[in-house]
Amino acid sequence: MGSSNKLHNSDQVRNIALVGHAGAGKTTLMETLLARTGMIQEAGSVEKGNTVADFLSQEKQLKHSLDTAVCHLESNGSFMNIIDTPGYPDFSGRSMSVLSGVETAAVVIDAEAGVELVTHQMMEFAAQRRLCRMIIINKIDKKGVDLHALLRRIRSTFGNECLPVNLPSEQGQTVADCFFNPSDQ
Repeated sequence: MGSSNKLHNSDQVRNIALVGHAGAGKTTLMETLLARTGMIQEAGSVEKGNTVADFLSQEKQLKHSLDTAVCHLESNGSFMNIIDTPGYPDFSGRSMSVLSGVETAAVVIDAEAGVELVTHQMMEFAAQRRLCRMIIINKIDKKGVDLHALLRRIRSTFGNECLPVNLPSEQGQTVADCFFNPSDQ
């Protein structure tokens, strides 16, 4: 994994917790972020047991997180501490405990499963702590996913302020930015 010995100003540091229900893809998202920013050569796989965050032998065997794991990456001048959290309800305490050390809760939702128990708990817990909350809908490329219905469910559950920032377009080949028109930049 890449390493940086330089110091960062506090305004350049972001602390983000990946939270959500088990199987939503938090660890896989972490792997993708690490690989895309050059912190690791290639993303590992939960199924293969070679992810950075799930390093315990029991996590590899069970194919899910049992505890939190902290990784860091750098992008666009920001240094980010990303905390991958377990998603099974039995481990919610571990996930909730990291929220006091972050300013953003990135709530990962499985597009097929929708809003699940732990998803709801993490959104409420983060709201009580007045954290920035970002919803990431994962697995939108799965067959049969009704993204519009899921967006409606998210808005009815968490409020109309939940608006998409990016949406897939051209059958998932590109991403449409819902707020910024490239000609405006």
